[in-house]
Amino acid sequence: MNVTYFLVSLGLFLFCIYMLRYALGNYARAKASNNWASITGEIVRIELWGKRKIDGKMVDSEHVRVVYKYCVNDETFSGNKAAFYTLHYPETLEFVKRYPQGSNVPVFYNPKAPEESVILPGLHPQKPNSEIWLAGIGVVISLAVLVGIYTDRLI
Repeated sequence: MNVTYFLVSLGLFLFCIYMLRYALGNYARAKASNNWASITGEIVRIELWGKRKIDGKMVDSEHVRVVYKYCVNDETFSGNKAAFYTLHYPETLEFVKRYPQGSNVPVFYNPKAPEESVILPGLHPQKPNSEIWLAGIGVVISLAVLVGIYTDRLI
């Protein structure tokens, strides 16, 4: 058994387990956010980043960064989560057009922890389980490699 390969594959397996745990937690928070309280907040800063060719020009549009503020029980909070999933082009352009800097925005916040918030609650409409599938496949493949390397020693 090559110890280096074994340790690398063990590290990859543990990382995939961590990502699966993160994906499951994110999934649970996204589902719960559908029932969170809502309040009007304000977009403090919003920017597009990541070049994409649109109409023959390279334009920042692939991803979006957002910062917003909102008040709950006379306490001001700041958030930066647009959604519990990653927005990609063209969702990013639609989001920026809908919520320009300085505009009011509905903020959904966790009533038990008001500092936890999101603008677009819930799971991604077209791919609600994608993070779980990706992390799960990573766990299975990395486990198969780990077992393969370990059992190679036994043969």
